[in-house]
Amino acid sequence: MRQLLADRDTASWSSRCGVISTVWFCLVLVLAVVWCRTDVALAAEWSATPSLSTKGVYNSNLLLSTGNNEVWGYWVTPAVKFKGATEVLEVEGETRADFVQYFGDQNREFTNVYFPLRTSYRADRHTLAFEGGFTRDNTLMGELLSTGLVLAFTQRSMWTANPSWKVGITDRLSWRSGYHFTDTTYQDGARLGLVDYQVHGGTTGPTYNLTELDQVQLTGEYTFVRMPFIGLENTYYGAQGGWTHDFGDQLIGSVAGGGRFVKSNQDVPGAGTLTTDEVVWVYNASLSKQFERTMVRVDGVRMINPSGFGRLLQTDRVGATLVHNVTETLTLTLDGGLYFVSGIASNLPSRQLQDTRLFSVSPRVSWKFADSWAMDVAYTYAERSVDAIDQQNAAHSTYLMFRYAGDKWAVSR
Repeated sequence: MRQLLADRDTASWSSRCGVISTVWFCLVLVLAVVWCRTDVALAAEWSATPSLSTKGVYNSNLLLSTGNNEVWGYWVTPAVKFKGATEVLEVEGETRADFVQYFGDQNREFTNVYFPLRTSYRADRHTLAFEGGFTRDNTLMGELLSTGLVLAFTQRSMWTANPSWKVGITDRLSWRSGYHFTDTTYQDGARLGLVDYQVHGGTTGPTYNLTELDQVQLTGEYTFVRMPFIGLENTYYGAQGGWTHDFGDQLIGSVAGGGRFVKSNQDVPGAGTLTTDEVVWVYNASLSKQFERTMVRVDGVRMINPSGFGRLLQTDRVGATLVHNVTETLTLTLDGGLYFVSGIASNLPSRQLQDTRLFSVSPRVSWKFADSWAMDVAYTYAERSVDAIDQQNAAHSTYLMFRYAGDKWAVSR
């Protein structure tokens, strides 16, 4: 066991170093290309915008499970957004931290940090882009939103690197290729039954503008997911087609779908390597409408997600968002989502997952009462159900938040 833990730590450290190297390599490459292109103008603007928010929270069932999980507490979030742009280069990022303290049945103190980074460089018909960074949050935030599965409450550290290259072949036809890397680790993961994982993936395919209002896309994907602590490796690959149409009057719809061939191999002591193969159909669709003061969006998606649970997940989600600007300073927002979560490769000896359903709805009121100040009041109802064991847990939560946006600092030349 100690050797397994040591191997896992070594692999995690190596992958983190690989991500850091990839980030710096992409940045140095982009800046070197810009520096070498003496035929472009050097005009540029660089800016930074600080902000600070404080939030008081209450949650009747923080863990969405049976037991005493009532908490109240506070969040303090300082942040700085920065942006730089020339005629061909754009760099955008943020440094943000959440200092959180919970009291009540769950006494917890933790810090979330976010360092997202986005860059793009345009030259003739080519666009090089990079998106990635580092995130340290908890499993009830980012992972819950992406997978719909409630895990043990702990901190999650995630490195991501997503470089891409787009080339314009004709005025209507372009080709885009990208690579995706993720390294995710969990604090006290072994004790809580959570599994670290790494993801390597690639996508490629053409996009064609049929008309000014219609665009079609074909994408091929290959993804490799590695969970070394439990000896599990997953690969899934396939293709999907998509269509986006502008119906006019600010009504836009899109639909895409395809199949994924999923293969899972797990090393089992005394039994060798067990293998499963299956086909998962994935899709996504959305429809959005912009009115004079109101925006409405509905969407549905089925996706394959890795998870700290220790296996691939199939997540079906249906969601809707309504944003209404009552006045220039008062905004009402309503978000809702329904998740259906099930496990893939259920005959492997890794943890078995009962089909889970998660529903949440959240109205929010935002009031900008001064040039630099705003206040948000929100309520969320969430419900988690596992029909196989007749389990249902609900939570009521609310928060009051004050936000301050500092003056923008800018330098141009």
